[in-house]
Amino acid sequence: MEQTGNRIITFTGPKEGVGKTSVVINLALAWAHYQKRQVLIVPMDHLCRYEHDKLLGLNPPSIADVLKTLGRDSMGAAGALLKGKIPLSQWGVGVFPLAQKRSDVSKMSSDIISPILAKLSQSFDIFIDVDPYFPMQFFAFDISDAVFWITNSNAASLNATANMFRDINEMHFPLSKFEVVVNLYDMPGSLSPKEVEKFFKQIGKDILAFMPWEDALPGYTNQNKILIVEEPNTQWIKILRILLGRLGEIQPTEKQWSNTVSASEFSHGADLLWRPLEKSNEFNQFQTSAPSAASARTARKRVDVPPFWEDLKMDVHKNVVASLETERIKISDNSSQNQEVRKKVDSLINNLLQKEASRPLTREQRTKFIGELLDEILGLGPLEELMRDPAVTEIMVNGPEKVYIEKSGKLILTKYKFRDEDQIIQVMKRIVSPLGRRIDESVPLVDARLKDGSRVNAIIPPLAVSGPTLTIRRFSQKPFTDEDLIKKGSIGINAVQFIKACVKLRKDIIISGGTGTGKTTFLNMCSSYIPEDERIVTVEDTAELKLQQDHWVRLESRPPNIEGKGEVTIRDLVKNCLRMRPDRIVVGEVRGAEALDMLQAMNTGHEGSLATIHANTPRDALTRMEAMCLMAGADLPIWALREMIASAVHMIVQLTRFSDGARKITSITEVTGRDENQILTHEIFKYTQSGIDDSGKVVGSFTATGEPPKFFQDFKTHGITLPIDLFWTEEQRKQRMGK
Repeated sequence: MEQTGNRIITFTGPKEGVGKTSVVINLALAWAHYQKRQVLIVPMDHLCRYEHDKLLGLNPPSIADVLKTLGRDSMGAAGALLKGKIPLSQWGVGVFPLAQKRSDVSKMSSDIISPILAKLSQSFDIFIDVDPYFPMQFFAFDISDAVFWITNSNAASLNATANMFRDINEMHFPLSKFEVVVNLYDMPGSLSPKEVEKFFKQIGKDILAFMPWEDALPGYTNQNKILIVEEPNTQWIKILRILLGRLGEIQPTEKQWSNTVSASEFSHGADLLWRPLEKSNEFNQFQTSAPSAASARTARKRVDVPPFWEDLKMDVHKNVVASLETERIKISDNSSQNQEVRKKVDSLINNLLQKEASRPLTREQRTKFIGELLDEILGLGPLEELMRDPAVTEIMVNGPEKVYIEKSGKLILTKYKFRDEDQIIQVMKRIVSPLGRRIDESVPLVDARLKDGSRVNAIIPPLAVSGPTLTIRRFSQKPFTDEDLIKKGSIGINAVQFIKACVKLRKDIIISGGTGTGKTTFLNMCSSYIPEDERIVTVEDTAELKLQQDHWVRLESRPPNIEGKGEVTIRDLVKNCLRMRPDRIVVGEVRGAEALDMLQAMNTGHEGSLATIHANTPRDALTRMEAMCLMAGADLPIWALREMIASAVHMIVQLTRFSDGARKITSITEVTGRDENQILTHEIFKYTQSGIDDSGKVVGSFTATGEPPKFFQDFKTHGITLPIDLFWTEEQRKQRMGK
């Protein structure tokens, strides 16, 4: 039988004492003799018991010896250097242990062993003998062409096998890689072969061979003799030929030489907190339709996966959905139930993949495949991984191949892609369906909110000419504090002290800025200064605010239903909240006729209100407020409208996003009154950009303008301590210090 490549075969089992080493030694000699191949046994024994080299009469170097001689930087070349230096027995079998001392095993890791075995596998067939020690097993399973699972037929061995195969299955190793050998099956007290076969059928495996008890084995082992050399015609050796024949059928595969186990995990099992691949516990509505045929025809080719990837995904997806529908499994709001569903779907997919012998996947590919399919069936498809990244503040889907994110204020084109436009629309439907909403040709535009508070805008043709477009605005689960914003360089400490005092003084503050400048974040910070004993009512189009106070009532507008009825606008809610005895009214965003109602509220005993508005400068914010009040249809002369604005609005805080993505408060402006038809303002703090550093970051400083607000004395009157020097310029400070 001519071999075309070099095999890596792992021998392991559920526990020690099952005769695994005897199988390895005898099979290695048989393979080397019949195939005329050199075999290298690699004992991954963290206890360094020197069994193999004694049986073969060898004194080989260890991987630890090589490490000491060459150093870590030369490990890649170690295999070539060792080719002629590993002693071989007369039968063409060598041994290459991890170490001679247990203390040296602690220095081993996959990144040390992988390059050596990769080189040696070009010259040797490698037999890895690994104890039931999961980190080393994990590494060996990944790099092997096959795994011979050696067990006895007693209850202890089978129970341990059941537990370990459950772990192997959850780690997405293909069960087709494992060959089960029941050794010493006829020992006294063992279970019958039929019972053992039934047990392995339950975990999806057939038994390759039942090997009998052999009286000569213990004695030969104690005498450092090998059974196949001394008595090659025993029944045990005859059954060993079944393993030899199966070994010849195993074809060498491309090895996964990834460093999957760290040094601490590899050498210290107690330190390993192993668990299956984890995903987010938050799930969205389960879509019970498999990918369409059109999806298959238009699926793009991916270079990071096998060519059959999408077809396999469609087939498995269809079968999983059918199983879930048959069992009537639904996704609920209960996170523990969702976790159970995810585990069940993971198991369903894994079991289906076990049957796909014609479309094999490596363990790494299986993990990726199952993760992608879980996200498609239970979540938001390619967006799920982005939704799990807390650093992503915005997700923008412009088409199947154009998924952008905003991270640290910068727009980035990601690697994530949708299969086609149909998949984007399916994700949109999954988002809006739990909310009682729909998106289709009759309702092609939807604003919605995810369970985590993220704001979603979805628009499809015919309104979206370039194809379905999805935008998700995400918010931090923990609102930023003033300390966070100061550390980020978004605001100066003096300005923070002033804003805090203004909120306590019940000044009406408008937060102005363009899209994505951080208005909601800053509004959350300002609201944290509101005393606990006040009743706060927030009014929003899409609920985004996260106030910390207990006495907080949240109101959210409602769009019209499919028949065009049932709409509740921001203006309706602002009017209604006046009847709810609020101490403070916080409007998430003023964008229409509700501006007039909000101004009236500010002027009629609801001081200390907060709101945001879209505008690029404080003066623009005032102009926009005028325009929005006129939208209310009130027949007011312009001077009366401006008088109302000047008396209601005390402060305007302007936010700006800069070229490096940084968001900063660029101006804090006081509204001081009206002069005929002109609203008067006075800037108190400002940010001045002085340039850009070598890394492209904006450089500048926060400064006061030199004059305190007109209402400065009010702080003292209300018992709020605020030093006057907060408002000094550097020149004023120097002059006064000089005096």
